[in-house]
Amino acid sequence: MVSTALQVIPNCVPFIVGNEVEYLKEAVETGWLSSAGPFVDRFESVFADYHNVPSAAALSSGTAAIHLGLISLGVGPEDLVLCPTLTFVATVNPIRYCGADPVFLDVEDETLCLDPQCLSDFLAKDTETRESGLFHKTSGRRIAAMIVVHLYGNPAPMQPILELSRKYGLPVLEDAAESLGARYQGQLVGTLGDVGCFSFNGNKIITTGGGGMIISKQPETVSLCKHLSTQAKSDPVEFIHDQVGYNYRLSNLAAAVGTAQMEHLENFVARKRANASCYTAVLSQGGQWSILSELKACRGTYWMVVARSSARHDVQTVQEKVRLWSRQGIGVRPIWYPLHKFPIYRDAFYYGGKRAETAYHRSICLPSSVGLSEIEISRIAEVIEA
Repeated sequence: MVSTALQVIPNCVPFIVGNEVEYLKEAVETGWLSSAGPFVDRFESVFADYHNVPSAAALSSGTAAIHLGLISLGVGPEDLVLCPTLTFVATVNPIRYCGADPVFLDVEDETLCLDPQCLSDFLAKDTETRESGLFHKTSGRRIAAMIVVHLYGNPAPMQPILELSRKYGLPVLEDAAESLGARYQGQLVGTLGDVGCFSFNGNKIITTGGGGMIISKQPETVSLCKHLSTQAKSDPVEFIHDQVGYNYRLSNLAAAVGTAQMEHLENFVARKRANASCYTAVLSQGGQWSILSELKACRGTYWMVVARSSARHDVQTVQEKVRLWSRQGIGVRPIWYPLHKFPIYRDAFYYGGKRAETAYHRSICLPSSVGLSEIEISRIAEVIEA
């Protein structure tokens, strides 16, 4: 019989093992606390070097990175932006910040990421190319860009998606907020499209307490985003601003933590992958659950280990199970709710079937902290299979 007096195992918490305290102390002692300082420059440099890109811009959140990324791609009022329906709401809210609207597309079963076939069907049947760009037949609005989300640390099927983006002239923003360190056919996610966006929230693979980063192979794109993130100030002395800007820069304190965390990124990824392998081994014995795994020739980071039930559950059953396991000390969560079902986005266009909804009804996010132990994983498996 499973005990209800279990030690709490949280869903996903930071792992602090290196120079975080030392670097924070250095930042405080030197007086560099705000949105400028040596650790901001250092964090950007380390991050850009890791991704083999010319530069990076450290920002206050992953949401800010997506917002500035969309602006850099030319997204403006009345435009449409394609994106998967299965993702965190922060992926699509910046579309509305730009005065544009999302077009939601269904996901594929294998990865829960954007379905290339659904994308292909939509582009072939519902769009037309004019001299000024790609347009949506139904609304007559320009389709300005596409967001691809690498969901839960799992690389999206980028090759067919990029082939379609080139065919239709659509710039691609990669939302890699959940997938720092993941690789698609050997290439780091965030470097395959036009811009890559990342998050360092408290539960991400590395954390700055809260923050984000934007990268691109085009230095001018990062320069524009960095300019906009500092209120678009154009004069080094006078308070002259040449565009509508934003207060989106990362603080030196947060960058100090991020710099220390980057020193352990590959180890964190290895530990996350080991956790997923352990889950796969222990849950396969019961046969009720299977672990969502990466595509062939890809390296997932398993930011969240997603377990899928062999039987479909209705929404209430999933919610009841999550609450039950929480009372037993297990930090299990449902996966993201399909965004086209949100009241705030019910007027948005949706194209596809019900794969995202089906996935929601039968999937859960297991505790996925870097520091999770095999004993804890066994305890979690025991509880959810009981």
